[in-house]
Amino acid sequence: MHFFTCCALLLVVVTLPTCFVQAGPIKDQCMAAAGITAQDVANRHETDDPGHSVKCFFRCFLENIGIIADNQIIPGAFDRVLGHIVTAEAVERMEATCNMIKSETSHDESCEFAWQISECYEGVRLSDVKKGQRTRNHRG
Repeated sequence: MHFFTCCALLLVVVTLPTCFVQAGPIKDQCMAAAGITAQDVANRHETDDPGHSVKCFFRCFLENIGIIADNQIIPGAFDRVLGHIVTAEAVERMEATCNMIKSETSHDESCEFAWQISECYEGVRLSDVKKGQRTRNHRG
């Protein structure tokens, strides 16, 4: 289910005309910087630890789309980035849960922090997507 949720989230991110217009190129740039492939990202839940490179991909991606900066979640970022496509209840739940995650200050820890944030955000369910957005995103 986590894989589906992340894929659905990335699909929504890539297809909506929002601040995510650059999400596709950012994703590609971050995969190149981390030295991984899309398959590595897709396989991240096959083991207990997806590896440092995959975690650093998420750090790069979340920093570049404006979710985290300086090893902290940017206040209101989840709402700003995804609030237009998910319910207010989902925003409140994600912010209450995920904003409790804290990071150490080292570079290695920032990758772990980003991984924990991405895992938390995978708690978004398809039922959290606003009804009008679900319909719009399923059209070709």
